[in-house]
Amino acid sequence: LAGVVESPAELAELSDDDSGRWYALALAATTADIVGAARGTHALACEYAKVRAQYGSTIGSYQAVAHLLAESLALIEGSISVARHAAWAVDELPVAEAVEAARIAKIYAARAAMTVCETSIQVHGGIGNTWECLA
Repeated sequence: LAGVVESPAELAELSDDDSGRWYALALAATTADIVGAARGTHALACEYAKVRAQYGSTIGSYQAVAHLLAESLALIEGSISVARHAAWAVDELPVAEAVEAARIAKIYAARAAMTVCETSIQVHGGIGNTWECLA
């Protein structure tokens, strides 16, 4: 990254390798942001499941809700793993492989986050579709 400069006019002089590495880094950073959003949504759903009572017990004690949240956690852990691999790839792999690893990580994390967010809204029930809910 020695060829990186601050002047926008000089960015055309950036080598293909450097621009590819920056692209992979941007994808890896986006992946990390997606993982963070999924983790936050999952945490909100878990907290809500601990306090929302229905039929005399919290909804988190019901197997159906617990399994949804466990599946979401598994998706998040997978996303963390591919995000870490993508970040490692930016520094350690050739540019083409780093970009491929970062693309795969972003796709996996985005799909997992979508599922986690949908699950969170389901756990929240009707409140999950209101402005008051952060899910």
